[in-house]
Amino acid sequence: MAIQDVLQFGNPFLRESCVKVVDFESPEILKTGADLQDTLHDLQRIHGRGGGLAAPQIGSRLRMVYVNARDRSFHLCNPEIVERSKETFEVWDFCFSAGASFLAQVTRNLRIRVEYQDIAGGKLSEEFEGYFSELLQHEIDHLDGTLFIDRVNKPESFTMVEEWDKQHADQLHNGRSV
Repeated sequence: MAIQDVLQFGNPFLRESCVKVVDFESPEILKTGADLQDTLHDLQRIHGRGGGLAAPQIGSRLRMVYVNARDRSFHLCNPEIVERSKETFEVWDFCFSAGASFLAQVTRNLRIRVEYQDIAGGKLSEEFEGYFSELLQHEIDHLDGTLFIDRVNKPESFTMVEEWDKQHADQLHNGRSV
């Protein structure tokens, strides 16, 4: 439908919890789903990174996320993490609501099981590991008013994206990126 502005850290809207999607045929649901998709694709084109976007980031109170990463694109409505592995891993995280300008290390569960509905309301349950586990934990946090900066273990890990790219160029060239 349209590319939307992304709300930035400090906007109190990002700290509020979202409401459950109920009417999957409503114009609001269809518009939000399309706006998430258009906005994320534009952000990926501009920044060359990022795999997901949550509805509150574009000013919608709906429990919706759009993912476009690693040859997979899908909407998640009403996602809930119902299982978490005890195994965790550290990852460099960033957020479009931080202007995609800085990163910090956070600890995430290696595997999660998410129950969600697709954009048509179909119920799904799926296990995600590694990259997708981290991505969905980040996006689902947005739906509950939690930002990745709330999960940072070591404040000294904060770094600007430009500086991280300089220091980790070898990882970027080996196919690993944030």
